[in-house]
Amino acid sequence: MKFLVQQLQKYRKKPLVINDIIDLSGPVKENFSDRILDLKPVKVDGEISYGSNDRITVDLKLNGVAYLPSARSLAPVKYPFEINMDELYVQDEESLSMFSETEAVFLIEKNQLDLDAAILENIVTNLPMTVFKEDETADRPVSGQGWQIIKEEDYEPNDILDTEKTHKLGDFFPKSDNKNKDK
Repeated sequence: MKFLVQQLQKYRKKPLVINDIIDLSGPVKENFSDRILDLKPVKVDGEISYGSNDRITVDLKLNGVAYLPSARSLAPVKYPFEINMDELYVQDEESLSMFSETEAVFLIEKNQLDLDAAILENIVTNLPMTVFKEDETADRPVSGQGWQIIKEEDYEPNDILDTEKTHKLGDFFPKSDNKNKDK
């Protein structure tokens, strides 16, 4: 969803109502494939208002499902989300300088409001950094061939190290009679 500023100017008195479904799976695969395995079409509901001083207010609710990689197995984890997106856009640097750096105000570039990019940014920033599959939670540790994840309180160093099989680093390198061979 992209809107030219001229298109939005006619919504000074009554906001533009948005009720749409958008597919952002292409940009997700292109830019965020390490964080998001898949993004299903996103339901977008809300309003865009053109206010005083040429300020554009975007008030949207985003509903969708993302598939994120499990932090343990990298298997897909279904993650439904609902995100409220409230942003203010201005059209020039002078208007932008009127706000403090802590306020979420964005500059419209090329006389166009690119909601697809803003929506995708909101989704990415609101998704958790780590997720786990149900069977990978801390209550049910995962394991594999020859390994397992254990709780810290269950750790027993003597259970893991077999002193007969312990080697020093030097045991893996051939012994040499010439100590200064490289000189």
